[in-house]
Amino acid sequence: MATSLSTAVPVPKQNPAPRLLSYQELDILHALRGFCAFYVVIFHAKFILWSGGTEYLRVFPRANWTPVQYVSFAADMLSSAGYEMVIFFFVLSGFFIRYAQLKKHRSALRFYLNRVVRIYPPYLVSLVLGAMILAYLALAHPELLTTGARRELNASLLVAWHEIHPFTVTALGRALWFLKPQEQFFGYNGVYWSLLPEALFYLSVPLAFWRVRYYYAISAACYAFGMVAANLHIEGGAWGDFLFVYNGYFALGVGLYDIVTSRPRWLDLFRRANGYGLALGITALLGLLIIAAALHLRVLSGALASLLAVLNVSVLLAGRVRRQNLLIRLFHEVGIFSFSLYLYHFPLLLLSYAGLVAFTGELVNYTRYYWLAVPLVTAGCFALYYVTERPAVRYFRGT
Repeated sequence: MATSLSTAVPVPKQNPAPRLLSYQELDILHALRGFCAFYVVIFHAKFILWSGGTEYLRVFPRANWTPVQYVSFAADMLSSAGYEMVIFFFVLSGFFIRYAQLKKHRSALRFYLNRVVRIYPPYLVSLVLGAMILAYLALAHPELLTTGARRELNASLLVAWHEIHPFTVTALGRALWFLKPQEQFFGYNGVYWSLLPEALFYLSVPLAFWRVRYYYAISAACYAFGMVAANLHIEGGAWGDFLFVYNGYFALGVGLYDIVTSRPRWLDLFRRANGYGLALGITALLGLLIIAAALHLRVLSGALASLLAVLNVSVLLAGRVRRQNLLIRLFHEVGIFSFSLYLYHFPLLLLSYAGLVAFTGELVNYTRYYWLAVPLVTAGCFALYYVTERPAVRYFRGT
């Protein structure tokens, strides 16, 4: 009895080929970059311009607080996750680098050249700016560089000044590799700690993306080992921290891009999810993140920050937040110059601190002047972006 070939031979089911996201689709994610960078500015502004936390509670016991003081202090604590926002940024960085390399594959040499051109011009300017402002503080406001104030900021400024004065080639050489001259970063710019993990990730990209599945497996195994080592208080140094901790966050961003482009159901889940449920879940996760950050539980807070990054990226790519949303538009504009904001805000905040001490006559201040300094410093970073980072970005896009 004859059998139809069309029914006798089943057609194998094939998975759809992965697609590349367009720049227009990814553009909304710059708002997340802007949010992270701006959050870090507020976090550092509190440290430099306001004596909060336990010091504030010692001077102003809670027994005497008014309702307004409770609300103000709660608002202060909302910006306590500066480290965690950098982890969030690491996930974004891995996501965007994966997109860029798949869209326009570059050889290792070409990729490294592009990264150097993209990073070093504004970074070198920030080194000069930080050193100049630190020298200005030491010469014009020596009272700020002291161990007598019983405050970490003032004692650290003194150490940083001694480490670059007199200036040595060794200190500059270490700074060019994103390393501390000794105990403090060059010019006392605390944000430099994150540039070394970023640079090491860039160094690994050509090899990692060549066999990306192996990269995922190795990264997952190393991260799991790093979490165990952290709980056992085993120190790994800068290279160990990258391999066993920070690389895991970059790899998560790389993997998220592959999931989004190869598994359509991933974003469909977020498109179908209840909007109020998503908002409530993200808010609750952010609350847990801030609590973990305030308790200095970095193993937990880092994991929460990476999860928060995955959720926010997925929600925005799924179109659950309109591009015309006021906060999205505002942070998108900040995201355009987020790298300059990140590099330059710390020395500008130190300069603001000198002005605050001159204005108030107080070396330690408990009034929340940092709320005023944050927008002024942000504007200053935007101006520096136009003369440093922006020309480098234009050159980068043409190569």
